[in-house]
Amino acid sequence: MKKKAADHGGNIKKARGRRLSALLDVPLDMVADVPRMTLNDNRELAIENYKSIECYEPSEIRLRSKDYRITILGCGLQIIAITDEEMLINGEIQSLSLC
Repeated sequence: MKKKAADHGGNIKKARGRRLSALLDVPLDMVADVPRMTLNDNRELAIENYKSIECYEPSEIRLRSKDYRITILGCGLQIIAITDEEMLINGEIQSLSLC
């Protein structure tokens, strides 16, 4: 019976990114393609390094990044600005989670 080899490639890449970030003294999101989120009060959220939009509703916005699913829950949520790598969300943000 063959055992499947565990895929630790993602963990190795993350560890390398963290070491490179520390060595160069630059933010991790610049070298490891991880999401960067800036929350201003509970009314505005800027997200960088997302890959795609999975769900867009006034009460839920769900995004994919390279390694995570980002879920924003709230009321009156709107994407007010969007580019290939960055978006700005307005509304009453009640919850933000990464899976």
